[in-house]
Amino acid sequence: MKKLTYKIAFLFLAISLSTVYWSCDAYLEKAPGVDVTEDTIFSSAVQVDYFVAGTYFVGVKSDFPYWDSWDMSDIGSGAATDEAEVAQGWYWCQAPWNSGAMSRSNTGDLRFNTHWVAIRRCNTLLERIDDAPFDDPDFKKRVKGEAYLIRALNYFELFRKYGGVPILRERLDIGGDLKVPRSTAKEVLKFILDDCEEAITRLPKPNELTTAQRGRLTNVAAMCLKSRTLLYAASPTFNTAKPYLDNGSNNDLIILGDYDRERWKLAADAAKDVLDEAARTGIQLVRNQKDPNTGEDVSYQYVWDNPDNEEVILADQRKGLVGTGHFPWNGHIPSTVGGSGGGLQMTFNFVMKYEKKDGTPQTWNMEGGDDLMAKFEELDPRFRQTATYQGRPWNSTDNLSMDMSETGADKCITGVYMHKPVPYMISRRDNIRVYPKGCIFRLAEFYLNYAEALNEYYDTPPTEAYDAVDEIRDRAGMPPLPRGLSQAEFREKVRNERAIELCMEGHRLYDTRRWEICEEDGVMRGDMYGLKIYKIDGSNECRYEPYVFEVRTFTKKMYRHPFSTGEMDKGYLVQNPGY
Repeated sequence: MKKLTYKIAFLFLAISLSTVYWSCDAYLEKAPGVDVTEDTIFSSAVQVDYFVAGTYFVGVKSDFPYWDSWDMSDIGSGAATDEAEVAQGWYWCQAPWNSGAMSRSNTGDLRFNTHWVAIRRCNTLLERIDDAPFDDPDFKKRVKGEAYLIRALNYFELFRKYGGVPILRERLDIGGDLKVPRSTAKEVLKFILDDCEEAITRLPKPNELTTAQRGRLTNVAAMCLKSRTLLYAASPTFNTAKPYLDNGSNNDLIILGDYDRERWKLAADAAKDVLDEAARTGIQLVRNQKDPNTGEDVSYQYVWDNPDNEEVILADQRKGLVGTGHFPWNGHIPSTVGGSGGGLQMTFNFVMKYEKKDGTPQTWNMEGGDDLMAKFEELDPRFRQTATYQGRPWNSTDNLSMDMSETGADKCITGVYMHKPVPYMISRRDNIRVYPKGCIFRLAEFYLNYAEALNEYYDTPPTEAYDAVDEIRDRAGMPPLPRGLSQAEFREKVRNERAIELCMEGHRLYDTRRWEICEEDGVMRGDMYGLKIYKIDGSNECRYEPYVFEVRTFTKKMYRHPFSTGEMDKGYLVQNPGY
């Protein structure tokens, strides 16, 4: 399969995405009688496709941060977790998450309104496409599949943030009843899964796409969302009769209301369906990608550094070429001003999650040690392919070894810069422009979904669960998991594997919340560690000293987002507990 097969390139567009989006959005806002009406949109397949493109633009999003009127997310969610620290205090993650200040006025959700815009556009397509005055049943079938899936994607985001939300099966018109109450979490779950099933039956398989259709949603993408949704539904924060905080008679808005072990079986089956369909349609893990200079296997790095590959099932490519000084890159890249400490940085809490290359835990002296470089080189190869650390260049273009020591020009708060997800083409100094392609679904996730669900369903992890995790570890150059683990031991292994493999892909914030482990020390509350680094004269080695750079706060109410004051003042919503 060619590497471009799954590129979310939107090749069905003949003009720039931004132009298409704004023109399509304006279609529904023009007064009656002017040149463009809703009837104009649905007068031809070409016009409908413009509107579909705009719906992708507003409704198919990754964790990549942007800063515009339709996406006010200014840094990826990793900095709200133990993955990372962002040096600048004004970034959104600092107040609602790291300081525990989430409230009605600071909800931590910068995409709330955008989800509803996307849902309305999907409902418009579903209501109008069948009656569009042109005869193209295959086109109409595909458009309905896209609308169902984009609607489901946005409802899933709302579900995992809030629990139950209002279900809108059709457009709301001014003058109608706009005060739609929240549906229960169970009702929203069913709504998402029903939309996924509708999409699966209507969308083409990846290997059925023509060249002009590459980048469109496929049946496998719909199966991925079904798998992820069922995994969340089976997880502790939803699959329970007792919520994290009591919400009285409204507990059904935030939990499913009972524990059902069969939910784990449904999640396992859905993940296996993704793996099987991927194998049938040519989607596979990236393997055997070598660094041309060192011969090192860099397949893991290749997945995110060259996202037009056979592992990516769906990506967000709403933006054109973006240079160093603009989102999503600028908040991640280390500053070139000596000692300023800018950029996204990996916490030492997260560094300590990496095993040694032989699969055993790395030993760190919390009092400090004189062997930092040796310890770094012993770690899982994914550490080297995710982070930039002392003595390594940011990229081959800069070709300057970074000095993160206490006296170095590249000193940072944590002692390790997070390179993923910034492509290695992006320079710290030169304004090289690259297409952002934030990953939404890639195959590795579903091996891990499968393993987690199997382990939770059975009393002891079955062989298939081990095999699924080992596929991911083998690609990374890591040994198989030790056999004979208990369910609890395997749970910790697969959770750690998710943290490492899916680092900076938007999973960690929601994984820790669905597992309800955010309150554990060093996850989303308590001491966050960095490293002070001191160069040792006459040696390439460095001394390291762990230190607490920040004490974070997480309270139970933060397992769900609050609805904003503006929404609550409308008088039709029940607030989540604690707010």
